Amino acid sequence: MKKLLILLAAFALSTGVASAQTDDMSNAGGMARGGMGRGMQRSPEQMAEARAKQLTTQLGLNADQTEKVRQLALTQAQQMQEKRASAMASGDRTAMRGDMQAAREQYETQLKGILTPEQFTKYTTMRDERMEGRLEQRKEGKAKMKEDKVKLKS
Repeated sequence: MKKLLILLAAFALSTGVASAQTDDMSNAGGMARGGMGRGMQRSPEQMAEARAKQLTTQLGLNADQTEKVRQLALTQAQQMQEKRASAMASGDRTAMRGDMQAAREQYETQLKGILTPEQFTKYTTMRDERMEGRLEQRKEGKAKMKEDKVKLKS
């Protein structure tokens, strides 16, 4: 009987510790990358402000361009938020992907009208480099997952 009570107590303590570690780790991943962490999404206004600030720094926008980019980014962020909400309600991720792609293309068309040709060229170069970096990170992550599976099997 004593062994059973000790075993039950050990199980209860280990379960509590394991769940506490899981909760902490889910937020740590987002924070380590400089993000706001999972479950803490920024508002469309915060996203637009960050986007305008980033493009102003990277492309050397003037005050008028900065304000136009902020308004454009706010509109896009609000549209994306609505599309995510409707996709979550309907469960149709394929339609959401198409809608978001169309919204991004519209954003870039309007952005091209705000930026000078040199700024837009620099913007597209930075965007392409960022996408290449993400693809590389994805490949590295998949390779690491395969290595981990092999280690677990052996």
